[in-house]
Amino acid sequence: MRLITAILICLLIPISSHAQQDSAQRVKYTPEFRFVPGLYLTFEQVKENSPVPAIRIISNDDPFDFNFYKNLVKNKTISFFDEFGSSREIATTGIWGYCQDGKIFIQYNGQFNRMPIIGHVCHFISDVTVIDTHYDPYYNDYYNYGYYNPYYSRPYNRTSRSTETRQYLLDFESGKIMSFNRESVKAILIRDPALYDEFMALKKKKQNELLFFFLRRLNEKYPVLLPVR
Repeated sequence: MRLITAILICLLIPISSHAQQDSAQRVKYTPEFRFVPGLYLTFEQVKENSPVPAIRIISNDDPFDFNFYKNLVKNKTISFFDEFGSSREIATTGIWGYCQDGKIFIQYNGQFNRMPIIGHVCHFISDVTVIDTHYDPYYNDYYNYGYYNPYYSRPYNRTSRSTETRQYLLDFESGKIMSFNRESVKAILIRDPALYDEFMALKKKKQNELLFFFLRRLNEKYPVLLPVR
């Protein structure tokens, strides 16, 4: 029944969706702004506040469940009807993210993380696997060597893995993602000569302390305009 309903609704989507994009009112983003729930295939859908809605997603799960999208992206592939009513399937690793309860979740490093700061420049955190290979002159892996020789020892490079939480920025104009540090903030501030000069007049230690401060000021000067759906 849900599949039949989805097909019927999708037949009406081509006309209505294009009309909405042409006539949608744009408002300045504030923390109170609520994005339309749905699946983002691309970053452009984020900018247009026009994700693939639950009614077009082929799933046996309850679309009104609070964790619908969180559970959906646990699958390796996702099936849905496009704007022309055709059935499509996409690898979950190929989608940009999703919106749930008005909040945006971006896929990065194979994970979906909430993006709490949205503006001209967005900010989010994500875990990353760090591989550390170091030289150990006292390590003798005789099992990997093939046989045990008590009179022979050779040094090995030992590899360890760990998980670190890192901060990232997303340029809302281009969709480009970069690490959140002094160099990336400096590169972004070049767009505003006054803020850039003020930032560069500070010592490096002070710059590192005020990264969020300058990020907030840049977002205040260049607000993002989003369509209301």
